[in-house]
Amino acid sequence: MKYTKHQLEALNYRGGNLLIIACAGSGKTQVLSRRIALLVSEGTPRDSIVAFTFTDMAAGELKSRIRKEMANLQEDGLLEDASLGDMYVGTIHSFSLQLLKELDASYRNYEIIDEKRQAAIIVSQYENFGLEQLNGKSKIDTIKRFIETLEILYRENINADTLSNPVLVEAIKRYNNFLKSSPNCFLTFNEIIAELTLRLQMDNTLLNQVREKFTNIFVDEYQDVDDRQELLISLLSDTGRAVNICAVGDDDQAIYRFRGATVENILNFSTKYPNVKSIAMTSNFRSTHAVVEIANTAVSGCKIGRKNVPGLARRLPKTMEAKHYSVETDSFEETMSEHGDIWNCTFSSEDDEAEYVVDRIQELVGLPWNENGVERGLSYADMAVLCRSINYARPLMDELDKRDIKYIVKGAKGLFENREIKIIHTAFCLISNSQYVIPDPDRYNHYLFYDEAQTRDVLRTCIDFMRDTGRMPGADSNTFLAWIAQKSLLVSRMRTREDRERYNLPRRLYPQDIFYEMLEQLGANLAQWDEAILYNLGRFSELILAFESVHQWVTPSELYYFTYYLGYWVAREANDIKHQDIGGQNAIQITTVHQAKGLEWPVVFIPAMTSRRFPSQMRNAGDEHLLASSECLGRPRATDDATEVRERFDEELRLWYVALTRSKKFLYISGIERPKTHQSEFAANIRHNYVSTDPNIIFDRPNRIDSVVPIDATLLPTSFSDLSYYWNCPHDYQLRRLMGFSPGVSEGYGYGQQIHNFLALLHDTIVKNPTLVNDNWVDTQIDRHFNLRYTRGDPLDAMKAAAKRIIKRYIYDDPNLSSKVLKAEKPFEFIIGDALISGTIDLLNRVDHEDANDRVIELVDFKTGKLGEDLDVNARIESVTKQLLLYAIASEDALGYDPQLATAHFLCATSDHRRINIDLIDDAKEHMCPIK
Repeated sequence: MKYTKHQLEALNYRGGNLLIIACAGSGKTQVLSRRIALLVSEGTPRDSIVAFTFTDMAAGELKSRIRKEMANLQEDGLLEDASLGDMYVGTIHSFSLQLLKELDASYRNYEIIDEKRQAAIIVSQYENFGLEQLNGKSKIDTIKRFIETLEILYRENINADTLSNPVLVEAIKRYNNFLKSSPNCFLTFNEIIAELTLRLQMDNTLLNQVREKFTNIFVDEYQDVDDRQELLISLLSDTGRAVNICAVGDDDQAIYRFRGATVENILNFSTKYPNVKSIAMTSNFRSTHAVVEIANTAVSGCKIGRKNVPGLARRLPKTMEAKHYSVETDSFEETMSEHGDIWNCTFSSEDDEAEYVVDRIQELVGLPWNENGVERGLSYADMAVLCRSINYARPLMDELDKRDIKYIVKGAKGLFENREIKIIHTAFCLISNSQYVIPDPDRYNHYLFYDEAQTRDVLRTCIDFMRDTGRMPGADSNTFLAWIAQKSLLVSRMRTREDRERYNLPRRLYPQDIFYEMLEQLGANLAQWDEAILYNLGRFSELILAFESVHQWVTPSELYYFTYYLGYWVAREANDIKHQDIGGQNAIQITTVHQAKGLEWPVVFIPAMTSRRFPSQMRNAGDEHLLASSECLGRPRATDDATEVRERFDEELRLWYVALTRSKKFLYISGIERPKTHQSEFAANIRHNYVSTDPNIIFDRPNRIDSVVPIDATLLPTSFSDLSYYWNCPHDYQLRRLMGFSPGVSEGYGYGQQIHNFLALLHDTIVKNPTLVNDNWVDTQIDRHFNLRYTRGDPLDAMKAAAKRIIKRYIYDDPNLSSKVLKAEKPFEFIIGDALISGTIDLLNRVDHEDANDRVIELVDFKTGKLGEDLDVNARIESVTKQLLLYAIASEDALGYDPQLATAHFLCATSDHRRINIDLIDDAKEHMCPIK
C-alpha cells in the first residue's frame, strides 16, 4: 500500500489528539485501520482501543481492515498475533448498551427500537397516551409532531416536566412508562446515550473506572456526531486529557443535521480539545478530475460572469484533488476524466428525462471497466440513481419496468412503489377491512384514499402485471381475492368471544404468518422468483417483525393499526439511514442521497435536478413539534431567522456534494426546463469543459464486452446461527440473511435468551462474590428480572418457575463451579474464509488453576431443552460440535486463549441436565472451511 504524504503524517502522529479531515474517497478507512494496527504493534493494549463507526456495516468493514493490517504487521515480524482481542469497533449506541449491561443486569432485558418501531408503538397507543387531546392537524400529523418533540427534548436536554402544556407532559410520561415497563423494556437509540451519560455524570468513581480502561478513542464520521454523543466522548476521554482522541470526518459531508448531528463538533474540535494536530487528506482516489472539480466548486463557491455563486458559509479549508497511484512512475498522478463521461442536461418532461436515463443505462451495460487490474463489462449493479426524494423517481421506475430492467429501491419509502409490495399491502387492508391509504406522490403531506372496489382493482392490476411479465407466473388475481375473502371472514369472526367459541378460533393472530400464507397463495416459488422481488418482500417481512416486536398481542382489531402504520407512517416517513447490503444483485440501485453516503459506483445518475426539488422546497419549513416557541431552542422556522436560512441551504449544498462524489467516472445530471419549472440552481451553476449539455451529442465508446456483476470484496458479517442456516440450506440462508425474511414471534419467544441472561448474571456474581449465590438469590433475581414480551398469565408463571429450577439445578450439579468460572458472555469476532464471524461464548472456565494468566480454558455452550428435543440426537451433536469448534478457533485466534476442553450443556427444567464433551481437533480450521 502506497500512502500519500498526508496519509503518512496521520499514521505516524503520536503527539496527542488528532483531527483527520478526510475528503471524499481519500482512503480514511484504510488510514484508520492502519493507524490502529500500528498502535497495537507499538504496545497499546487491544482492549484499551475504542473505535466508533456510524453504522454496523462500516464497523464490519473497519474490523476486517484492521485485522488485515495486523496480519501484515505480523508477517513483517512486528506483531505476535493478528487478533482483535477485546478491541471495541462498532457504533457508539452498541458500545453504550454493552456498558449499561455491565453496570446493571436489568439492561439485559432491554431491546433497542428504531424510529419505525417507535412509530408503531405510538400509532397503536395513540389514545392511551392521550395524544388525541393535542393540537395536531390530524392523527398522523400529531404522531409526527410528538416524535419530533421527543427528539428535541433529547437533543436539547430538556426536562419534560418543565413544559407548559400539561397534556403533553402527561403524554410523554405515559409514553416513557410504556417503554420502560415490563414486559416492554424498550430503549430508543437516543435513550441509550442519555442513560449512560447520566450515570457517568452522577458517579465520578464509576466514570474514572471507565476512563481507566481506555487509552485511545477513534471516532469515524465525526461530522455526524450529535451533542449527546459528543458529551459521551468528552466524558470518556476527560475532554481529550486522559485519553487520546482521533476524530476522522469531513465537514463538507455533514448531512444529518435533521437527525441532530452538529457540524460545529468537527469545526470546533481543535479549540475544544487540547493539543490537537489537524491533518487534511485531500487526495480523492475514487473520482476523476472533472467530478472532483465540480464538487470542489459546489462547496467552495465560484463566480459565473458577474454572479457570485455562494459556497458553504463555514467549512474547514481544503481543496480535493483526483489522484491515483501509478506503478510505472512510482508516484501519485491525477486521475483524468474523458469527454463524454459527465452530462448535465435538461428536458421538457419527466418522461423524456426518464427515457434519456434508461437509454444511457442500456448504452453503458457491457462497456469495458478496469477494476484492480481486471477488465470486465459494466453491469446494472455498477449503476445507481440518487434522488433527493424517492418520490421523484416514479417516472424512471415506470420506464425501467417498460424495458424490463431490474432495479431495487432502497429505503422503506420507495419500497411501497413496487408492485409486489402493493399486492401484500392491499391484501392486508382487505383482510382487516381497513382503508388502503398511500402518500400522494405529487402533494407533500397529502394522501390518496381507496375504497374497497378501488383497492381490489389495484391488487388485481398488480397481480396480473406480475403474472403476465413472468415475475410471478403462478399468481392468479381471482384465486387470491377468493382466499382474501375467506381470510377476512375468519379474522372478523375472531373479533368477538361468541364467534371465537362457536368456531373454535384463537383471540390472537400473527401478521408474519399471514404474510407467508399470502406468498403461498401467490404461487410462491422462492427459488425461481427474481432476487429483486425477494429482496423487497424480505424488507416487508422486516417491517412486519418491527411491528410485531413491539405488539406483544396482536388481535384482529389491532390489525387495523398495522395497516395504518404501513400507509400513513412507513410509506411516507420511514427513511432507513443504515446502508443495506443487497447481496450483489444485478439491478439498478435507486436510493436517496442520504442512504448513498459512504458508497460509490462507476456510474451515477442524479435526476430530477429541478427547482424546488433539489435544493428542497421544504428546507425552510419549521420543525413540526408540540412545544411552545419559548421552550424550543433548536432550529427555528427558517423564514424568521436569516442564520437558519443559510444553515439549511448549506445542508442542501453538502448533500449535493455527497451526491456528486459517489461517482467513480460516469455522472449524469438531469432536470426539467419548461414554463414555471426550471433547472436546479445547483445544476445550473456547473461550468466545466468536460461536462456535456446536449443529450443528442454522440461520443465514440469502446466495443462492449460481456457484462459481469462486480464482486463485493467486503467481508460478510455473519454468526454461527447464520452459518447453520447456510449449511442446512444455502437458499434458506439467502432468504433469511441476505433478503431479510423474518420468523414470526411465538408465545415462548425469548425464553432461551432469558435463561442465558440469568446464567450470565450468575457467573458474573460468582466471580465477584460467590457467597451471595443461593436459592434465595435465584428466586429474587428471577422474580425481579424475568421478562417475556409475548407470554401472559399461567404460561408466563410456568416458564418463570422452570427458569428457577434450571438455574438451581445448574448451581448444585457442580460444587466446584465458583473456582472454575473465568468469564461469562465473552464476545468475539474473527475472520475465517470469506466471513467475519461474530458471536458470544456462553462461558469460559479455567482448566489449569496453576496457569497464572488463565489462558488454558474450557469452552461451554448452554442449550435450553433436552438433547434431541428439537433435532435428532446425532444431528444436534453434529451441530453443536461445529459450533464449539468455531468457538475454539475464535478463542484462540481472536481472544488469545488456549482451548483444551469444550462442553455442550443441555439444561432442562423437568429432567437432569446433560453434558456432552466435544473433541477439539487440531485441524479445526480446516474442518470448518470453506465458509464462502
